Amino acid sequence: MAEKKSTDDLVSMFMNFGKDMKLPQPDLDAIVARHQKNLEALDQAAKTAGSGASSILTRQREMVREALEEISAMADRVKTGGDPKSMMETQADFAKRSFEMAIKNTSEIAGMAQQSGAETFKVLQKSMQETLEDIRAAMSGQKRK
Repeated sequence: MAEKKSTDDLVSMFMNFGKDMKLPQPDLDAIVARHQKNLEALDQAAKTAGSGASSILTRQREMVREALEEISAMADRVKTGGDPKSMMETQADFAKRSFEMAIKNTSEIAGMAQQSGAETFKVLQKSMQETLEDIRAAMSGQKRK
């Protein structure tokens, strides 16, 4: 029993040490609230990233559909026949348009991915800034507005 009493005294001594030194006490409610806000920001960032990925996939589907329509139209033109020079010009024109479309589509998808990433980063950056403001306010003994 005597051992338990000395342990209690030791714990009390350390607990009182901070009070005696007038060290600031952490506001546990504020810490929990900040962590909750951080989790909400992570959830929002995940939703933003998911929405961006969905938009990219939708646009890629549209691009494939457009390409298939173009190939079908070109095949119909080739079926109608004609002189070999005209067919070669049609095929060259198709190849040129396909190449230009591929470059345009790749650029568009890259832009969409960049925008989605930037929006996701903004959500996380805002949360980090708010966390730093909360820490700064806590260290100075003030509450953040």
